[in-house]
Amino acid sequence: MRTKTRQDDLAGRRAFVWEEPPAPTLADLSSGPEGRRRFARYWIRDTLRDLSVLTSHHALRPLPAAVASALGAFSFAQSGRFYPGRSRRMRANAARLRPDLDADAVVRAGWANRGRLMSEFSVLPRLDTPETLVVEGADHLLEARRRGPVIVLAMHLGNWELLLPVFRRLAVPVATFYMPPESRAEHRIACRVRETFGGTLLPPGVKGVRPALKRLARPDGVVVIFGDEGWDGRIMAPFFGRPTHLAGNLAIAVRLARHSGATIVPTYVERTAGTRFTCRWLDPIVLGPVDDAGAALPADVERLNAVIEPIVRRHLDQWFFLDHRL
Repeated sequence: MRTKTRQDDLAGRRAFVWEEPPAPTLADLSSGPEGRRRFARYWIRDTLRDLSVLTSHHALRPLPAAVASALGAFSFAQSGRFYPGRSRRMRANAARLRPDLDADAVVRAGWANRGRLMSEFSVLPRLDTPETLVVEGADHLLEARRRGPVIVLAMHLGNWELLLPVFRRLAVPVATFYMPPESRAEHRIACRVRETFGGTLLPPGVKGVRPALKRLARPDGVVVIFGDEGWDGRIMAPFFGRPTHLAGNLAIAVRLARHSGATIVPTYVERTAGTRFTCRWLDPIVLGPVDDAGAALPADVERLNAVIEPIVRRHLDQWFFLDHRL
């Protein structure tokens, strides 16, 4: 269950609170039409949907990673025709943000990358090899961590789930904010896979702020937050020329950094070909001293947006939120 205002003005949005929806009981069946609908959605509709998710996940697990990934790409390439609204938004966004590219090709690549991403959950440990996953610029993270706590500003590009194997390879304990999927089965799978790599999952929304601050209070604490985001079908960040707002993760990252004195280190995982990836660590961002952190917040947020926006534009065909509204 996600609770957040649905105002069209992003600047007016409040921080959301996520809570695991309780399982309906037999009492809901006798509580009226809404209770019966809730019972049917949870125990019948969602269970049947999750059955297909679990079947697919366990069927892919024994396959070679490249085969599982390719099957996902093929499957989602076909799925695109069944979601014409999403495809239209992807095409319109691609035409607006990268008019130099073939929008139809971006849409096809976007669906394929989404399919690979979903299927690769089943084989993620086998993607963590020096040949499959190359790491560039890790010294940016390691040197910043030697100086104090770090906020990693990540992006939903390529297969960002490979960040946790990278942290394990670098022997860096990490806590990460995450957004639970709507499917209970997908949620369980995602948590299990992420915890396999030793990552600590922070509660999404405002509930994750306190444990994040506790982690950043350590001299070498590391917290991951994703700077790009979509909500209720709308792109919240990057801004792409729209007015700056302070309702999203970019503002949270700045506030956490100001409060803890953490260095911000941007990173992303690019899919270079099939099941080959490069994790790139960028130059650290140190927020200088200011007299009024609140007054400096919009400029700080713009500074972070200026880092992630060109990267997202450059890799639109691998960006998870391309099907959201601008």
